[in-house]
Amino acid sequence: MDMSIRVGIVGTGFARVHVEALKKIPGTEVCAITSRKKERAKEFSKANGIKAEAFDCFKEMLDSAKPDAVYVCLPPFAHEGEVEMAADRGIHLLLEKPIAINSRKARKMVDAIESNRVKSQVGFHMRFRKSVRRLKKMIDNGAAGRPTLFTGRFWANMECSEWWRDKKRSGGQVFEQVIHTYDLATYLFGKVEKADGILRNICHKGRKDYTIEDTSIGALQFTNGAVGVITGSNCAVPNHYFGDFRAVCEKVTLDYKSTGQSWIEPDKALLYLGSKKEEIAEDEDPYLLENKDFIDAIRKNKETVTPARAGLETILIVESVIKNIIKGN
Repeated sequence: MDMSIRVGIVGTGFARVHVEALKKIPGTEVCAITSRKKERAKEFSKANGIKAEAFDCFKEMLDSAKPDAVYVCLPPFAHEGEVEMAADRGIHLLLEKPIAINSRKARKMVDAIESNRVKSQVGFHMRFRKSVRRLKKMIDNGAAGRPTLFTGRFWANMECSEWWRDKKRSGGQVFEQVIHTYDLATYLFGKVEKADGILRNICHKGRKDYTIEDTSIGALQFTNGAVGVITGSNCAVPNHYFGDFRAVCEKVTLDYKSTGQSWIEPDKALLYLGSKKEEIAEDEDPYLLENKDFIDAIRKNKETVTPARAGLETILIVESVIKNIIKGN
């Protein structure tokens, strides 16, 4: 029988997705929820059909509920030492992305996690897409040949929360959203030796409550010689999300096609192998696979697909991309 895992959650913003996944993993229990307002934690627990104790103090949750793992689902600006506190107690951690508002804070988190030898997983769920797993295996075993070119886009039109539109609290669209695509590029093609970018605010010019970019281009040079280009937009059509990417290797090309509404119609991918073409239906739940991988790592004492250091490395890359001053305000 699998060992029982008690999970505590801090922050309710994106936690629902993880709660639904944990319900499907035998031997796991969400035992506690921490929010700035205890009533919000109670409401979250009730709305999601779980019997978790509510807290408004993270330390009190750790002392009272004694979770084996903590899911940190906080906005970038809201971290106040929760990761380090949990790691120092030997508690395993799943961290939503980006793991911190800057690389300095992210490095402290990673140091605490690694020095205490706890398991960690960062919420870069795209790593668990079926086609991504397939290409990653082919790159690792040499079947794909040398990686050469990665292109990706994260286009949307979202108003989002007030904190998300504030660069000091979210870091910007590249930092808070498009980071998914940057992580995917590095997961497949490896380490980046140089990153640069151009950022602009075009469609939200003059809005005092919108200090982030809404248009971006990032250029990457990988240590293996490959190159990449990633674009971001918050000026695209409303109610549709463009999240495509393409990966070109010597012997295989992956063309990932986003439907824009994957919750209604699943994404799909085309894998080109010489003269052959294979369609891959993205019909698996990447969030469930992400959670299973984390819980399995705790139970079997193995590495996760996306340890905390990956969260730090991706922040370092996007910091290089967004170093240019946003123009157009």
